[in-house]
Parts: sequence; structure tokens; C-alpha cells
Amino acid sequence: MTFDIHQPVFEKESGEYLEEAALRYREELEAFFEASVEGKMLSDEGIQPGWSDTVVDLGIHYLQATPAQMSAADLRTILFQVVPRKISATADEAPEAIRELQLFWTFLQREFRLENAAACLNVLNSKETVVRMREEMENPANFGMAKSFVMMGMQRGFDMTSQKGIDQWMATYNAELRAGTATPVCLPALPEVSTHYGTSKRKAQAGKAKRKLAKSSRKQNRPKK
Repeated sequence: MTFDIHQPVFEKESGEYLEEAALRYREELEAFFEASVEGKMLSDEGIQPGWSDTVVDLGIHYLQATPAQMSAADLRTILFQVVPRKISATADEAPEAIRELQLFWTFLQREFRLENAAACLNVLNSKETVVRMREEMENPANFGMAKSFVMMGMQRGFDMTSQKGIDQWMATYNAELRAGTATPVCLPALPEVSTHYGTSKRKAQAGKAKRKLAKSSRKQNRPKK
């Protein structure tokens, strides 16, 4: 299998986002990683891939950087700012997220000899990274509006990976607002949470819900061009 890690996902002259090219880039890279030695190590450790693709997508959409262009500073921005604000996943996922990313960047370094890989691995191999990512992910002050709403629904026991669960939580929330018992969350327009996007399988029921929600939340909160 061959893959051009340097292929563009933005138009060279205008900088326009090439959606089909970016989707193909992510899908092919994810498949290449999963079939690699590092991907098999991840599977042997009982971790289902997902976070590597999430970080690639966030890098493209928020920083206009593919893995070939991503700096250590870019990676810190994604882990400590973008993920806590946009991804509806709980803080206890941080260790597995970092472990997957360690193997992913090891794969990128070995397979493509990326010059930036060593610096990114230094970030991921630091013990402080997991601690800080966990802290940022569990701090409600970092949540975006849509994520705040979704996390509230999760905490109340609603299935926020399905439209039915979202609708049930919305109805409950609106009823509580009318009764004056709910905490208002400013939501100009709550995006739908799609369940078709998730690819992970859970080690437990809650684990699957959280990972699928993380991916769907990432998708729904992309910045508008």
C-alpha cells in the first residue's frame, strides 16, 4: 500500500478546502495506520483506533495542517485547547488517546520519515501531557456551547450518540427551562449528532458511547469556511 503523506487538502492558490481530497486523505491514512505494525500493537493492547483520525481532522480544520505539516506547538494546541472545547469525550479517555497517538506518530516517523515526528513524539511521550490533557478535558470552563449541552445530556443518562436520545434530552431540557429548574446554555443552533460516523467498538457500553460521541461532536463543531 502506498500513500502520499504530503498530498494537499487545500487548493494551492486560493487555499480553498478540498473536502473530498481531505476525506480520502484521512480514510487512506487511517487504513494504512491500522494495517501497520504500530496499528497491530494498538489492537493487541485492546485499544480501538479513533483518536488519531480525530487529531488529523482537527489539525486540518482548525490549523490547516496535515500530519506532515503539524508542529509540536500545533499538536499541543489540539490536545489542550481544541479537543477540550470541541470533543464530547470524558477525561478518562486521555491515557488511551495519548497511547494511540504515540503509536500513530511512531508509525509516521518510521513509514514516512517526517522531520516533525520526533518533536511531536516528545510532546506525546511527556508524562505531563496526559495529566494536562485530562485536566483540560474535565474542566467545564473549556467546553464550547454545543459540547456543554451534549455533556449535560450524557451526565443525565441520555444516549447522546443517537438522534432519539438527543431529542429526548432536548425535550427534557426545554421542559426544565420552562419550569425554571434548568441551567441555561446559550445554543444558537444545536447541531445534530450523527451516529453513522463512529467506527470504534466499546470495551464497555459507556466506552463506545463516549468514543462515538467524540467523533460525531468533532464533526459537528467544524469551523465554517
